[in-house]
Amino acid sequence: MRIYEYIGTPDEERVIREEYEKIDGISIDFGVMQRTHRAVVIPTNFVWDDIGSFTSLERFLNRDEHGNVISNCEAAVLDVRNTTIIGEKRLIAAIGVKDMLIVDTDDVVLICPKDRSQSIKDLVKKISNMEELERFI
Repeated sequence: MRIYEYIGTPDEERVIREEYEKIDGISIDFGVMQRTHRAVVIPTNFVWDDIGSFTSLERFLNRDEHGNVISNCEAAVLDVRNTTIIGEKRLIAAIGVKDMLIVDTDDVVLICPKDRSQSIKDLVKKISNMEELERFI
Protein backbone atom coordinates (compact mmCIF):
# COMPACT_ATOMS: atom_id res chain seq x y z
CA MET A 1 0.00 0.00 0.00
CA ARG A 2 1.43 3.36 -0.96
CA ILE A 3 -0.83 5.77 0.94
CA TYR A 4 1.92 6.95 3.30
CA GLU A 5 3.90 8.37 0.34
CA TYR A 6 1.05 10.76 -0.51
CA ILE A 7 -0.08 12.03 2.88
CA GLY A 8 -0.11 15.81 2.83
CA THR A 9 0.15 16.04 -0.95
CA PRO A 10 -2.48 17.19 -3.46
CA ASP A 11 -2.88 13.55 -4.56
CA GLU A 12 -3.65 12.24 -1.05
CA GLU A 13 -7.43 11.82 -1.46
CA ARG A 14 -7.13 10.24 -4.92
CA VAL A 15 -4.52 7.71 -3.79
CA ILE A 16 -6.46 6.83 -0.64
CA ARG A 17 -9.58 6.21 -2.73
CA GLU A 18 -7.64 4.07 -5.23
CA GLU A 19 -5.94 2.00 -2.54
CA TYR A 20 -9.08 1.45 -0.46
CA GLU A 21 -10.90 0.15 -3.55
CA LYS A 22 -8.34 -2.68 -3.65
CA ILE A 23 -9.09 -3.80 -0.09
CA ASP A 24 -11.49 -6.67 0.58
CA GLY A 25 -14.25 -5.55 2.92
CA ILE A 26 -13.57 -8.15 5.60
CA SER A 27 -13.00 -7.82 9.31
CA ILE A 28 -9.56 -7.92 10.89
CA ASP A 29 -10.58 -11.24 12.49
CA PHE A 30 -10.82 -12.95 9.11
CA GLY A 31 -8.32 -10.86 7.17
CA VAL A 32 -5.44 -11.02 9.65
CA MET A 33 -6.02 -12.89 12.88
CA GLN A 34 -7.18 -16.20 11.42
CA ARG A 35 -4.27 -16.23 8.95
CA THR A 36 -1.35 -15.50 11.25
CA HIS A 37 0.66 -17.62 13.64
CA ARG A 38 2.56 -14.66 15.05
CA ALA A 39 -0.16 -12.70 16.85
CA VAL A 40 0.37 -11.53 20.40
CA VAL A 41 -2.35 -10.63 22.90
CA ILE A 42 -1.57 -8.04 25.53
CA PRO A 43 -3.96 -7.75 28.47
CA THR A 44 -5.18 -4.23 29.12
CA ASN A 45 -7.90 -2.40 30.96
CA PHE A 46 -10.00 -0.02 28.87
CA VAL A 47 -13.55 0.19 27.59
CA TRP A 48 -13.93 -1.11 24.04
CA ASP A 49 -16.81 -1.23 21.63
CA ASP A 50 -16.54 -2.12 17.97
CA ILE A 51 -18.52 0.71 16.43
CA GLY A 52 -19.26 -1.14 13.22
CA SER A 53 -22.94 -0.35 12.89
CA PHE A 54 -25.39 2.45 13.51
CA THR A 55 -26.95 0.54 16.40
CA SER A 56 -23.58 0.23 18.15
CA LEU A 57 -22.78 3.89 17.42
CA GLU A 58 -25.98 5.06 19.09
CA ARG A 59 -24.78 3.66 22.43
CA PHE A 60 -22.33 6.58 22.50
CA LEU A 61 -24.80 9.31 21.56
CA ASN A 62 -27.26 11.14 23.78
CA ARG A 63 -30.94 10.18 23.77
CA ASP A 64 -33.91 12.45 24.31
CA GLU A 65 -36.80 11.67 26.66
CA HIS A 66 -38.40 9.42 24.00
CA GLY A 67 -35.27 7.35 23.35
CA ASN A 68 -34.41 9.17 20.12
CA VAL A 69 -30.82 9.83 19.09
CA ILE A 70 -30.52 12.99 17.00
CA SER A 71 -26.96 13.64 15.88
CA ASN A 72 -25.25 16.24 13.75
CA CYS A 73 -28.47 17.72 12.37
CA GLU A 74 -31.57 19.72 13.05
CA ALA A 75 -34.65 17.55 13.46
CA ALA A 76 -38.34 18.21 14.00
CA VAL A 77 -40.13 15.15 15.35
CA LEU A 78 -43.70 14.43 16.39
CA ASP A 79 -44.67 11.15 18.09
CA VAL A 80 -41.28 9.62 17.27
CA ARG A 81 -39.84 6.92 19.56
CA ASN A 82 -36.53 5.04 19.77
CA THR A 83 -35.38 6.40 16.41
CA THR A 84 -31.86 7.39 15.39
CA ILE A 85 -31.60 10.41 13.11
CA ILE A 86 -28.22 11.42 11.70
CA GLY A 87 -27.80 14.15 9.13
CA GLU A 88 -25.51 16.71 7.64
CA LYS A 89 -27.22 19.73 6.14
CA ARG A 90 -30.99 19.53 5.88
CA LEU A 91 -33.70 19.64 8.47
CA ILE A 92 -35.00 16.11 9.02
CA ALA A 93 -38.70 15.92 9.87
CA ALA A 94 -40.37 12.74 11.08
CA ILE A 95 -43.89 11.94 12.27
CA GLY A 96 -45.14 8.80 13.98
CA VAL A 97 -42.14 6.56 13.41
CA LYS A 98 -40.73 4.08 15.91
CA ASP A 99 -37.53 2.04 16.03
CA MET A 100 -36.20 3.52 12.79
CA LEU A 101 -32.82 4.58 11.46
CA ILE A 102 -32.77 7.73 9.33
CA VAL A 103 -29.43 8.86 7.90
CA ASP A 104 -29.13 11.83 5.55
CA THR A 105 -25.83 12.44 3.74
CA ASP A 106 -24.91 14.70 0.83
CA ASP A 107 -26.22 12.30 -1.79
CA VAL A 108 -28.12 9.50 -0.07
CA VAL A 109 -30.96 9.19 2.44
CA LEU A 110 -31.23 5.88 4.27
CA ILE A 111 -34.44 4.91 6.05
CA CYS A 112 -34.82 1.48 7.60
CA PRO A 113 -36.11 -0.25 10.71
CA LYS A 114 -33.34 -0.61 13.28
CA ASP A 115 -33.77 -4.36 13.35
CA ARG A 116 -32.83 -4.43 9.64
CA SER A 117 -29.68 -2.29 9.95
CA GLN A 118 -27.47 -5.33 9.28
CA SER A 119 -29.05 -5.45 5.81
CA ILE A 120 -27.36 -2.16 4.90
CA LYS A 121 -24.29 -4.03 3.64
CA ASP A 122 -26.53 -6.15 1.38
CA LEU A 123 -28.13 -3.02 -0.03
CA VAL A 124 -24.74 -1.38 -0.60
CA LYS A 125 -23.60 -4.50 -2.45
CA LYS A 126 -26.76 -4.41 -4.59
CA ILE A 127 -26.27 -0.71 -5.37
CA SER A 128 -22.61 -1.24 -6.27
CA ASN A 129 -23.70 -3.84 -8.84
CA MET A 130 -26.14 -1.41 -10.47
CA GLU A 131 -24.31 0.68 -13.04
CA GLU A 132 -26.84 3.51 -12.91
CA LEU A 133 -26.37 3.86 -9.11
CA GLU A 134 -22.63 3.22 -8.94
CA ARG A 135 -21.88 6.93 -8.39
CA PHE A 136 -23.45 6.71 -4.93
CA ILE A 137 -20.94 4.17 -3.63
